[in-house]
Amino acid sequence: MALTPLSEDSWLPSLTLPQLLLAAYTVLTIIALVYAASTSSAAFGAYNSQWDGAGELRTVAADAGANVTVGTNVSQYPTSDTDTTVAVVLSPAEPYSSSERARIAEFVRSGGTLVVAEDYRPEGNALLAAVGADARFDGRPVYDNRNYYRNSSLPEATPAGDYPETAGVDTVVLNYGTTVRAGNATTLVNTSEYAYLDTNGNGELDGEEQLASRPVVTSEPVGDGRVIAVSDPSIFVNAMLERGDNRRFVRNLVASHDDALLDYSHASSVPPVAAAVLAVQRSDALLLLCGVVLVGALLAYDRRLDEHLRDRLREYSGGDPDPNLSRDGVEKYLRASHPDWETAQVERVTEAIIKQRAERQRND
Repeated sequence: MALTPLSEDSWLPSLTLPQLLLAAYTVLTIIALVYAASTSSAAFGAYNSQWDGAGELRTVAADAGANVTVGTNVSQYPTSDTDTTVAVVLSPAEPYSSSERARIAEFVRSGGTLVVAEDYRPEGNALLAAVGADARFDGRPVYDNRNYYRNSSLPEATPAGDYPETAGVDTVVLNYGTTVRAGNATTLVNTSEYAYLDTNGNGELDGEEQLASRPVVTSEPVGDGRVIAVSDPSIFVNAMLERGDNRRFVRNLVASHDDALLDYSHASSVPPVAAAVLAVQRSDALLLLCGVVLVGALLAYDRRLDEHLRDRLREYSGGDPDPNLSRDGVEKYLRASHPDWETAQVERVTEAIIKQRAERQRND
């Protein structure tokens, strides 16, 4: 059954029910594709809103008062006024090149704060060494059979003293994390004395494994900056932010900085739509190009709309008004022919007719 227009002047096309269903399906498909291209399912991903993503990290950093940037290239590390910036690296999946390591090391030495969160991958320790930090991630899982959230693989750690990073924090909950070999770094948070490192991977305390309190967060000065090592990147994911005082702890890491750079240059991939937006934000040339394309599209749409209005005018009147009429004459003609039209519609059709008349004169 065909659906007829609501009125004689309606611009809505007459569509059959199957056509409407197809149009609705197309719109839903486009929405689904755009959503899929703008989100990520990668663990620790900045655009992953699932339990293992770090999409909420951007909100926490913004709530702390920082200007948040999702970095996809090491070139985004600032080279001046670095003391106002904290950079966060979550379990990088690929090694940094020598030039990239040098760029990050210079950022730290000149006053920047670098937070490296890692558990088992080797790239975290490689980055710590490259920037001149003394701390290293142990790489063995830490368990605590007495102080834990739900089971011994989620041990509860506590502040080692009064530090800005641990203000208002009573417990930090890890999720299959490791520990930090502090070296000369200062321990900010450590496990209870009942924690142990599972050397043989059986999840049990046995053999040479020993109970001891061990660091899980350290801080140390490097040049004019600081390096903070966190032995579990899971602390920053959406689900774990709600465990213990993890959210407050993460907020504290950012709170004293004006800018927060979330370094995803060597981590999980950024979804296509988000990557495109970030690329445009970084490039003045791309921003200008997008502006030109948008203006061009608007002009093309405006021209098509004018053509549509002229077609509608011919449909109503059977042709154009007298070509000798002035602009005022055209408006009077339209008002007399279509008393139901609003002023804006009359003016727009008048302008379209005048433009068409000028084009015809040029062509002649």
